Amino acid sequence: MKTDIRKINIPLIAGTALVLLTAAVALVSCFWTPYALDDTAGGLRLSAPGALHWAGTDKLGRDLFSQLMVGARYAILVAVLSPLISAVIGIPFGLIAATGGKILDESLSYLFDAMIAFPAILLAMLVVTVQGASMSSAILAIGFSSSAAVARVTRVNALHVLATDYVRAARASGVSRPAVLFRHVLPNISPMLFVQLTLVASGAILAEASLSYLGLGSPPPQASWGRMLMEAQSSVLTAPWGAVIPGCAIAVFVLGLNFLGDGIREIIDPEEEMNE
Repeated sequence: MKTDIRKINIPLIAGTALVLLTAAVALVSCFWTPYALDDTAGGLRLSAPGALHWAGTDKLGRDLFSQLMVGARYAILVAVLSPLISAVIGIPFGLIAATGGKILDESLSYLFDAMIAFPAILLAMLVVTVQGASMSSAILAIGFSSSAAVARVTRVNALHVLATDYVRAARASGVSRPAVLFRHVLPNISPMLFVQLTLVASGAILAEASLSYLGLGSPPPQASWGRMLMEAQSSVLTAPWGAVIPGCAIAVFVLGLNFLGDGIREIIDPEEEMNE
């Protein structure tokens, strides 16, 4: 019996594999790395990848593979905590906009649009500048700047569910508004929200890398793929592996999150995917 390849959710499989690969590297880094992050005696400066240093060394002689492993740990934190902050802020405001009446809905919708129109990286830079450069400040800034998109998706999908006949019947029978939200609205919109949060996670990885590249992310000795790129720019012509390797790590993780979101979207609405 032949398997129809159209029924195989390739994006979901590929995305799950890439995300689990990054998570596995991050988990291993909690217990073991080939070298300490501040070890400059284990190899020569800007040495090429080899048996002793699998990804080479940086301009201070530190092992790049060890930094890459620890950087995966912080990338996982960003990919989990930033969407969580966006959900905590965005979902309640989206539900309030959907159920609060025309004036409140329009007011919050304008606020969401204004926040989305403002470049997220600039808003994140503003928050980090006020709070001080750290990983926690970067995560908070990215989560806050992404909350408007989550709120808008929540509002649109909540309005769609609230307009269905069974929800109208539930409200007409005396079911309270909180009960309608928790019993009917949230369970029905949660798949779409999860897809949106995977997009927030992939954007958060790129935003954190940008902040770290600009010196507004996690300070040394914490490892960050973005800061690895910044430190490698002065030697990119003589030792390109210092920039290529963390750049590939960012690309793999972001692609994995995007594939994961596409795979979940295909499960939610397979007919739309087939039409595309």
